Amino acid sequence: MGKQKPALAAAMAAAGIAGLYRWTVRPRLYTWGATAEEIVAELPGDALVESGVPRTTRGITIDAPIEEVWPWLVQIGENRGGFYSYDVLERLVGARIRNADVIHPEWQELQVGDTVWLARRYGQRARQLVAEVVPKSHLVLMSAADYERVQRGEKAFGSWAFYLRPQHNQTRLLARGIGGAVGIASFDLVHFVMERGMLRGIRDRAQR
Repeated sequence: MGKQKPALAAAMAAAGIAGLYRWTVRPRLYTWGATAEEIVAELPGDALVESGVPRTTRGITIDAPIEEVWPWLVQIGENRGGFYSYDVLERLVGARIRNADVIHPEWQELQVGDTVWLARRYGQRARQLVAEVVPKSHLVLMSAADYERVQRGEKAFGSWAFYLRPQHNQTRLLARGIGGAVGIASFDLVHFVMERGMLRGIRDRAQR
Protein backbone atom coordinates (compact mmCIF):
# COMPACT_ATOMS: atom_id res chain seq x y z
CA MET A 1 0.00 0.00 0.00
CA GLY A 2 2.90 2.30 0.84
CA LYS A 3 4.33 1.91 -2.67
CA GLN A 4 0.99 2.65 -4.26
CA LYS A 5 0.64 6.07 -2.65
CA PRO A 6 3.62 7.70 -4.47
CA ALA A 7 2.44 6.20 -7.76
CA LEU A 8 -1.08 7.50 -7.17
CA ALA A 9 0.23 10.92 -6.24
CA ALA A 10 2.38 11.01 -9.37
CA ALA A 11 -0.57 10.01 -11.53
CA MET A 12 -2.75 12.69 -9.97
CA ALA A 13 -0.03 15.30 -10.46
CA ALA A 14 0.37 14.31 -14.11
CA ALA A 15 -3.38 14.52 -14.64
CA GLY A 16 -3.43 17.92 -12.97
CA ILE A 17 -0.64 19.22 -15.19
CA ALA A 18 -2.33 17.84 -18.28
CA GLY A 19 -5.59 19.48 -17.28
CA LEU A 20 -3.90 22.80 -16.55
CA TYR A 21 -2.22 22.74 -19.96
CA ARG A 22 -5.38 21.78 -21.84
CA TRP A 23 -7.78 24.20 -20.18
CA THR A 24 -5.53 27.14 -19.30
CA VAL A 25 -2.26 27.17 -21.23
CA ARG A 26 -3.30 25.73 -24.59
CA PRO A 27 -6.14 28.18 -25.30
CA ARG A 28 -3.70 31.06 -24.82
CA LEU A 29 -1.13 29.47 -27.09
CA TYR A 30 -3.73 28.77 -29.75
CA THR A 31 -5.13 32.31 -29.85
CA TRP A 32 -2.16 34.54 -29.04
CA GLY A 33 -2.79 38.06 -30.33
CA ALA A 34 -6.06 37.21 -32.08
CA THR A 35 -9.41 38.86 -31.41
CA ALA A 36 -12.56 36.90 -30.61
CA GLU A 37 -13.89 37.67 -34.10
CA GLU A 38 -10.69 36.51 -35.78
CA ILE A 39 -10.64 33.25 -33.83
CA VAL A 40 -14.08 32.15 -35.05
CA ALA A 41 -13.88 33.70 -38.54
CA GLU A 42 -13.99 31.37 -41.53
CA LEU A 43 -11.01 32.29 -43.67
CA PRO A 44 -9.95 31.36 -47.22
CA GLY A 45 -8.55 27.85 -47.33
CA ASP A 46 -10.36 26.63 -44.21
CA ALA A 47 -12.81 24.65 -46.33
CA LEU A 48 -9.95 22.69 -47.91
CA VAL A 49 -9.29 20.91 -44.59
CA GLU A 50 -11.46 18.31 -42.89
CA SER A 51 -13.65 19.64 -40.11
CA GLY A 52 -13.47 18.81 -36.43
CA VAL A 53 -9.68 19.07 -36.09
CA PRO A 54 -7.74 21.40 -33.73
CA ARG A 55 -7.14 24.94 -34.99
CA THR A 56 -4.87 27.80 -33.99
CA THR A 57 -5.36 31.45 -34.88
CA ARG A 58 -2.70 33.99 -33.93
CA GLY A 59 -2.46 37.64 -34.86
CA ILE A 60 -0.43 40.81 -34.69
CA THR A 61 -0.99 44.44 -35.65
CA ILE A 62 1.56 45.97 -38.00
CA ASP A 63 1.89 49.73 -38.30
CA ALA A 64 2.24 49.61 -42.07
CA PRO A 65 -0.17 49.16 -45.00
CA ILE A 66 -0.74 45.76 -46.56
CA GLU A 67 1.35 46.75 -49.58
CA GLU A 68 4.41 46.96 -47.33
CA VAL A 69 3.72 43.71 -45.47
CA TRP A 70 2.92 41.32 -48.32
CA PRO A 71 6.44 41.39 -49.90
CA TRP A 72 7.90 40.03 -46.65
CA LEU A 73 5.27 37.31 -46.33
CA VAL A 74 5.40 36.07 -49.91
CA GLN A 75 9.16 35.43 -49.82
CA ILE A 76 9.13 32.98 -46.88
CA GLY A 77 10.94 29.67 -47.19
CA GLU A 78 14.25 28.03 -46.42
CA ASN A 79 15.74 28.77 -49.83
CA ARG A 80 14.17 32.23 -49.87
CA GLY A 81 13.70 34.84 -47.14
CA GLY A 82 13.51 32.43 -44.21
CA PHE A 83 10.74 32.63 -41.63
CA TYR A 84 11.90 35.75 -39.72
CA SER A 85 11.90 33.82 -36.46
CA TYR A 86 14.85 32.32 -34.56
CA ASP A 87 17.03 31.19 -37.45
CA VAL A 88 19.82 30.10 -35.09
CA LEU A 89 17.45 27.52 -33.58
CA GLU A 90 16.25 26.50 -37.04
CA ARG A 91 19.82 25.87 -38.16
CA LEU A 92 20.42 23.75 -35.05
CA VAL A 93 17.79 21.29 -36.27
CA GLY A 94 19.20 21.19 -39.79
CA ALA A 95 17.38 23.94 -41.69
CA ARG A 96 19.63 26.13 -43.84
CA ILE A 97 17.83 29.35 -43.01
CA ARG A 98 19.12 32.91 -43.01
CA ASN A 99 16.38 35.42 -42.41
CA ALA A 100 16.26 38.15 -45.03
CA ASP A 101 16.36 41.79 -43.96
CA VAL A 102 15.54 43.18 -47.40
CA ILE A 103 12.86 42.45 -49.97
CA HIS A 104 14.11 40.36 -52.91
CA PRO A 105 12.28 40.97 -56.21
CA GLU A 106 13.13 37.45 -57.42
CA TRP A 107 11.14 35.94 -54.55
CA GLN A 108 7.96 37.93 -55.02
CA GLU A 109 6.08 35.45 -57.18
CA LEU A 110 4.27 32.40 -55.81
CA GLN A 111 1.73 30.29 -57.66
CA VAL A 112 -0.51 27.42 -56.66
CA GLY A 113 1.58 24.25 -56.60
CA ASP A 114 4.87 25.99 -55.83
CA THR A 115 7.05 24.60 -53.05
CA VAL A 116 7.92 26.46 -49.85
CA TRP A 117 10.74 24.56 -48.16
CA LEU A 118 10.95 24.16 -44.40
CA ALA A 119 14.19 22.15 -44.40
CA ARG A 120 15.43 20.53 -47.62
CA ARG A 121 17.75 18.11 -45.84
CA TYR A 122 14.73 16.14 -44.61
CA GLY A 123 13.34 15.62 -48.10
CA GLN A 124 9.79 15.76 -49.35
CA ARG A 125 8.17 15.64 -45.90
CA ALA A 126 9.80 18.96 -45.03
CA ARG A 127 8.15 21.03 -47.71
CA GLN A 128 4.82 22.78 -48.10
CA LEU A 129 2.95 23.43 -51.31
CA VAL A 130 0.96 26.54 -52.10
CA ALA A 131 -2.71 25.55 -52.06
CA GLU A 132 -4.09 29.07 -52.43
CA VAL A 133 -2.44 32.44 -52.92
CA VAL A 134 -3.97 35.85 -53.52
CA PRO A 135 -1.45 38.72 -53.50
CA LYS A 136 -1.89 41.17 -50.60
CA SER A 137 -4.59 38.91 -49.14
CA HIS A 138 -3.61 35.37 -48.14
CA LEU A 139 -1.26 32.44 -48.56
CA VAL A 140 -2.37 28.87 -47.76
CA LEU A 141 0.21 26.09 -47.47
CA MET A 142 -0.09 22.35 -46.94
CA SER A 143 1.93 19.17 -47.26
CA ALA A 144 2.47 17.58 -50.66
CA ALA A 145 0.25 14.64 -49.68
CA ASP A 146 -2.55 16.98 -48.62
CA TYR A 147 -2.16 19.03 -51.78
CA GLU A 148 -2.68 15.85 -53.82
CA ARG A 149 -5.78 15.04 -51.77
CA VAL A 150 -7.22 18.47 -52.51
CA GLN A 151 -6.47 18.06 -56.21
CA ARG A 152 -8.51 14.83 -56.13
CA GLY A 153 -11.43 16.68 -54.57
CA GLU A 154 -10.77 15.30 -51.08
CA LYS A 155 -10.18 17.16 -47.83
CA ALA A 156 -6.68 17.87 -46.55
CA PHE A 157 -5.61 16.69 -43.10
CA GLY A 158 -3.95 20.01 -42.29
CA SER A 159 -2.91 23.46 -43.50
CA TRP A 160 -0.80 26.45 -42.47
CA ALA A 161 -2.05 29.82 -43.68
CA PHE A 162 -1.43 33.57 -43.41
CA TYR A 163 -3.84 36.43 -43.94
CA LEU A 164 -3.51 40.19 -44.29
CA ARG A 165 -6.44 42.33 -43.22
CA PRO A 166 -6.60 46.14 -43.43
CA GLN A 167 -7.16 48.03 -40.20
CA HIS A 168 -7.29 51.76 -40.86
CA ASN A 169 -3.73 52.56 -42.02
CA GLN A 170 -2.40 49.43 -40.37
CA THR A 171 -2.43 45.70 -41.13
CA ARG A 172 -3.61 42.72 -39.18
CA LEU A 173 -1.44 39.70 -39.92
CA LEU A 174 -3.07 36.39 -38.97
CA ALA A 175 -1.54 32.93 -38.91
CA ARG A 176 -3.83 29.89 -38.80
CA GLY A 177 -2.88 26.25 -38.39
CA ILE A 178 -5.49 23.55 -38.87
CA GLY A 179 -5.09 19.84 -38.19
CA GLY A 180 -1.84 18.09 -38.94
CA ALA A 181 0.34 18.11 -35.82
CA VAL A 182 -1.81 20.74 -34.09
CA GLY A 183 -3.01 19.24 -30.83
CA ILE A 184 0.25 17.42 -30.02
CA ALA A 185 1.64 19.24 -26.98
CA SER A 186 5.31 18.99 -27.99
CA PHE A 187 4.54 20.45 -31.42
CA ASP A 188 2.16 23.08 -30.05
CA LEU A 189 4.73 24.55 -27.68
CA VAL A 190 7.58 24.72 -30.19
CA HIS A 191 5.36 25.96 -33.00
CA PHE A 192 3.91 28.69 -30.80
CA VAL A 193 7.37 30.05 -29.96
CA MET A 194 8.54 29.96 -33.58
CA GLU A 195 5.32 31.30 -35.12
CA ARG A 196 5.08 34.14 -32.62
CA GLY A 197 8.68 34.99 -33.49
CA MET A 198 7.74 34.92 -37.18
CA LEU A 199 4.81 37.31 -36.75
CA ARG A 200 6.97 39.69 -34.75
CA GLY A 201 9.78 39.38 -37.29
CA ILE A 202 7.51 40.35 -40.18
CA ARG A 203 6.08 43.22 -38.13
CA ASP A 204 9.50 44.61 -37.28
CA ARG A 205 10.71 44.44 -40.88
CA ALA A 206 7.57 46.00 -42.35
CA GLN A 207 7.60 48.85 -39.82
CA ARG A 208 11.15 49.95 -40.53
